Amino acid sequence: MNFHIIEKNIIKAISQKKELEIYYPETENSPAGWRKITPLSVTTDIPPSGELLVIDKEPLSPGHILNAKDKKNKEEIKSFIIGKIKKIKEVK
Repeated sequence: MNFHIIEKNIIKAISQKKELEIYYPETENSPAGWRKITPLSVTTDIPPSGELLVIDKEPLSPGHILNAKDKKNKEEIKSFIIGKIKKIKEVK
C-alpha cells in the first residue's frame, strides 16, 4: 500500500479519534496480521525517548513511530513503525 495513503489515514484517525485496522508484520511478541487500534500520537522514536510530532504540521516518515491503544487491551499502548504497516483501513 502507498505510504501517502497510510499517512493520510493515520492523520485523519488521530485528528478525529477514530479506530483503524492495520496489517502489521510479525514481531517478537505478535504474529503477522490485522490489529485494531486507536491511534494517539506519532513520535520520532519509541516513548519516552522520541519527540512528539505535531499532526498536520510536520510530515510523517516511514521511520516514525505510531503510538496507539490496542483494542484487545484498552489500557496498553503499543508502538508501530509506520513504514512497516502493510495495509490500513478505517473501522466502520
